[in-house]
Formats: sequence, structure tokens, C-alpha cells
Amino acid sequence: MGKTARLILHVLVKAKVRPRSVLPGRQRWDIPLMRGRPEVAKLLAIRLENASGVIAAQASAVTGTMLVHHTVSLDEVRLGRVVRRTVTTAVGEARARARRGGSRPGPGR
Repeated sequence: MGKTARLILHVLVKAKVRPRSVLPGRQRWDIPLMRGRPEVAKLLAIRLENASGVIAAQASAVTGTMLVHHTVSLDEVRLGRVVRRTVTTAVGEARARARRGGSRPGPGR
């Protein structure tokens, strides 16, 4: 995926992925892309748990939300970048696999 396509995808993701509840060390995010897609929800939770400063991530494919427990040093803005980058990357990889007719996504980065 080219740089321009990545930028467009990031803008689209940013418009739809937003915080619902923000407390020190705990944030809940609306990620509509996960709604009704348990495999996507699980993949995003695994990837977020691997991010620096994230303690745990719990996804709900029913509600399309992600609960993220994190270190207090990771504020809303920084965690927002991590969440949006994770979603953008996963969407980009899924689209690339679909074009190639590839296999299902794995938990790696």
C-alpha cells in the first residue's frame, strides 16, 4: 500500500475510531469496524496488548468497543495514536491480503 493510500485510510479510520470513556489508566474506544466481527476484535486486542504502555485490551465484537488498561503515562492523545495506527495497519493488511487472495490474519504486528 502506497503512502497516499495509507494516509487516506488513516483519515477514514480516525473519523470513525473515537474514545467513549477516558479515565487515568483506563479508556474505552468505539471501533465500529469490530462490530459483528469477532476475529477482527480479537486480532486488534492482541495487537494493542503488544503496544508499549498497554497493560490489557478487551474487545467486544457485540458493541464494537475496546477497553484498554494502560500505564498512567500513556495519555488519551498518545493512546489514540496507538489505537488508530493499530486499526489502520490491520485494515491495510486485510485489504492487501484480500487483493492477493491470501490467508486469514495472524496475531503478529
